[in-house]
Amino acid sequence: MRQERFTEMAQEAIALSQQLVQQYNHNQWDVEHILLALLMQDKGIVGEILQDLKIDVDAVKAQVSAVLERMPKVSYAAGQIYATPRIIALFIAADAEAKRLQDEFISTEHIFVAIAGEGSGEAYNIYTDLAWIKKKYIQPSRS
Repeated sequence: MRQERFTEMAQEAIALSQQLVQQYNHNQWDVEHILLALLMQDKGIVGEILQDLKIDVDAVKAQVSAVLERMPKVSYAAGQIYATPRIIALFIAADAEAKRLQDEFISTEHIFVAIAGEGSGEAYNIYTDLAWIKKKYIQPSRS
Protein backbone atom coordinates (compact mmCIF):
# COMPACT_ATOMS: atom_id res chain seq x y z
CA MET A 1 0.00 0.00 0.00
CA ARG A 2 1.35 3.41 -0.90
CA GLN A 3 2.56 5.67 1.90
CA GLU A 4 0.54 8.61 0.62
CA ARG A 5 -2.68 6.67 1.35
CA PHE A 6 -2.01 7.12 5.09
CA THR A 7 -2.51 10.22 7.23
CA GLU A 8 0.57 11.83 8.75
CA MET A 9 -0.21 10.31 12.17
CA ALA A 10 -0.64 6.86 10.62
CA GLN A 11 2.68 7.24 8.78
CA GLU A 12 4.34 8.22 12.06
CA ALA A 13 2.85 5.16 13.81
CA ILE A 14 4.07 2.88 11.02
CA ALA A 15 7.58 4.36 11.19
CA LEU A 16 7.62 4.03 14.99
CA SER A 17 6.41 0.44 14.76
CA GLN A 18 9.30 -0.39 12.45
CA GLN A 19 11.70 1.19 14.96
CA LEU A 20 10.15 -1.02 17.63
CA VAL A 21 10.97 -4.08 15.52
CA GLN A 22 14.63 -3.13 15.77
CA GLN A 23 14.40 -2.08 19.42
CA TYR A 24 13.03 -5.50 20.40
CA ASN A 25 15.60 -7.28 18.17
CA HIS A 26 12.93 -8.75 15.93
CA ASN A 27 13.18 -9.25 12.21
CA GLN A 28 9.44 -9.69 11.64
CA TRP A 29 7.13 -6.69 11.71
CA ASP A 30 3.79 -7.67 13.22
CA VAL A 31 0.49 -6.21 14.39
CA GLU A 32 1.67 -5.89 18.00
CA HIS A 33 4.41 -3.48 16.90
CA ILE A 34 1.73 -1.32 15.26
CA LEU A 35 -0.50 -1.46 18.34
CA LEU A 36 2.29 -0.35 20.66
CA ALA A 37 3.23 2.46 18.27
CA LEU A 38 -0.39 3.66 18.23
CA LEU A 39 -0.43 3.65 22.02
CA MET A 40 2.87 5.53 22.21
CA GLN A 41 1.73 8.48 20.12
CA ASP A 42 1.58 11.52 22.42
CA LYS A 43 -1.26 13.25 20.63
CA GLY A 44 -2.80 10.19 19.08
CA ILE A 45 -6.49 9.50 18.93
CA VAL A 46 -6.03 5.88 20.06
CA GLY A 47 -4.78 6.96 23.49
CA GLU A 48 -7.62 9.46 23.72
CA ILE A 49 -10.18 6.79 22.88
CA LEU A 50 -8.84 4.49 25.57
CA GLN A 51 -8.74 7.29 28.14
CA ASP A 52 -12.34 8.19 27.30
CA LEU A 53 -13.22 4.56 27.95
CA LYS A 54 -11.42 4.75 31.32
CA ILE A 55 -8.73 2.32 30.12
CA ASP A 56 -5.26 2.69 31.62
CA VAL A 57 -3.16 3.34 28.50
CA ASP A 58 0.09 2.63 30.36
CA ALA A 59 -1.24 -0.76 31.46
CA VAL A 60 -2.13 -1.62 27.87
CA LYS A 61 1.32 -0.47 26.71
CA ALA A 62 2.90 -2.71 29.34
CA GLN A 63 0.83 -5.67 28.20
CA VAL A 64 1.75 -5.16 24.54
CA SER A 65 5.39 -4.67 25.49
CA ALA A 66 5.33 -7.96 27.43
CA VAL A 67 3.99 -9.72 24.33
CA LEU A 68 6.78 -8.21 22.23
CA GLU A 69 9.38 -9.30 24.79
CA ARG A 70 8.22 -12.91 24.40
CA MET A 71 8.50 -12.88 20.61
CA PRO A 72 11.55 -14.54 19.03
CA LYS A 73 14.59 -12.31 18.85
CA VAL A 74 17.56 -12.23 16.51
CA SER A 75 21.07 -12.01 17.94
CA TYR A 76 22.27 -9.62 15.25
CA ALA A 77 21.13 -6.21 14.10
CA ALA A 78 18.32 -6.92 11.68
CA GLY A 79 19.09 -5.15 8.42
CA GLN A 80 15.95 -6.43 6.74
CA ILE A 81 12.52 -6.27 8.35
CA TYR A 82 9.97 -8.74 7.06
CA ALA A 83 6.26 -7.90 7.13
CA THR A 84 4.12 -10.74 8.38
CA PRO A 85 0.94 -11.77 6.56
CA ARG A 86 -0.98 -10.31 9.53
CA ILE A 87 0.46 -6.84 8.82
CA ILE A 88 -0.59 -7.05 5.20
CA ALA A 89 -4.08 -8.21 6.22
CA LEU A 90 -4.22 -5.39 8.79
CA PHE A 91 -3.52 -2.71 6.21
CA ILE A 92 -6.06 -4.23 3.81
CA ALA A 93 -8.67 -4.20 6.61
CA ALA A 94 -7.75 -0.62 7.57
CA ASP A 95 -8.12 0.43 3.94
CA ALA A 96 -11.52 -1.27 3.79
CA GLU A 97 -12.58 0.56 6.96
CA ALA A 98 -11.49 3.90 5.48
CA LYS A 99 -13.43 3.17 2.30
CA ARG A 100 -16.48 2.06 4.30
CA LEU A 101 -16.44 5.41 6.08
CA GLN A 102 -15.78 7.18 2.77
CA ASP A 103 -12.49 8.59 4.08
CA GLU A 104 -9.84 9.50 1.55
CA PHE A 105 -6.92 8.47 3.77
CA ILE A 106 -6.20 5.59 6.13
CA SER A 107 -5.88 6.97 9.66
CA THR A 108 -4.77 5.60 13.01
CA GLU A 109 -8.43 5.06 13.90
CA HIS A 110 -8.90 2.82 10.87
CA ILE A 111 -5.82 0.83 11.84
CA PHE A 112 -7.04 0.56 15.44
CA VAL A 113 -10.45 -0.71 14.31
CA ALA A 114 -8.75 -3.18 11.96
CA ILE A 115 -6.74 -4.60 14.87
CA ALA A 116 -9.95 -5.07 16.87
CA GLY A 117 -11.53 -6.80 13.89
CA GLU A 118 -8.61 -9.16 13.41
CA GLY A 119 -10.32 -11.85 15.51
CA SER A 120 -7.11 -13.60 16.59
CA GLY A 121 -3.52 -12.91 17.54
CA GLU A 122 -1.92 -11.37 20.59
CA ALA A 123 -3.11 -7.80 19.88
CA TYR A 124 -6.69 -9.03 19.60
CA ASN A 125 -6.24 -11.08 22.78
CA ILE A 126 -5.15 -7.94 24.60
CA TYR A 127 -8.35 -6.23 23.51
CA THR A 128 -10.50 -9.09 24.74
CA ASP A 129 -8.47 -9.61 27.95
CA LEU A 130 -9.25 -6.02 28.86
CA ALA A 131 -12.86 -6.75 27.94
CA TRP A 132 -13.41 -3.11 27.05
CA ILE A 133 -14.78 -3.88 23.61
CA LYS A 134 -17.34 -6.25 24.97
CA LYS A 135 -18.35 -3.97 27.84
CA LYS A 136 -18.51 -0.77 25.82
CA TYR A 137 -19.61 -1.88 22.39
CA ILE A 138 -21.03 -5.39 22.27
CA GLN A 139 -23.02 -5.65 25.47
CA PRO A 140 -26.72 -5.08 24.77
CA SER A 141 -28.17 -1.95 26.30
CA ARG A 142 -30.81 -2.28 28.98
CA SER A 143 -34.07 -0.44 28.44
